[in-house]
Amino acid sequence: MTDNNHDDLPARLVSPGPGGQGRTYWEVTPKGLAIIEELSGRGCHLSTIARVLGMHVATLREVRRRDEEVEEAYQRGLAREHDQLVGNLRTLADEGNVVANIFLLKAKHGFKEGEAQANLSLSVNTGGVLVVPEKQSVEDFLRDAEMRDVTPRIARDE
Repeated sequence: MTDNNHDDLPARLVSPGPGGQGRTYWEVTPKGLAIIEELSGRGCHLSTIARVLGMHVATLREVRRRDEEVEEAYQRGLAREHDQLVGNLRTLADEGNVVANIFLLKAKHGFKEGEAQANLSLSVNTGGVLVVPEKQSVEDFLRDAEMRDVTPRIARDE
């Protein structure tokens, strides 16, 4: 005798009710929800997630529209991936990576090259980003602010 318990499957095709009323549909199990969240959090493409669940990518898109839990699992994974990637970029930026600083400035703060930003002038160097009032030059700002150099120094073995 075979066991009809399909709880160990990530998703299953559910037949119409008694008398053949309705149509078949896919149901994602709790195991499948965990898989969706994990794979989307790792940056896997939707077609890869669908293949693991045993369905076509178009079917998974339809299930996401129909089943709020499936969409939420997918979005939680994307949010986790987003936070990890931003954290990686932030670490590089804090270490003085100019490209990471510029990218974060553009992505998170809407900076566009060649467009004047309201009330700001920006100077990017290996030490990071300096935000200066638009009506003042960087040189005047530094002189007036009586700032000392806080550029991170690389520790050297002596």
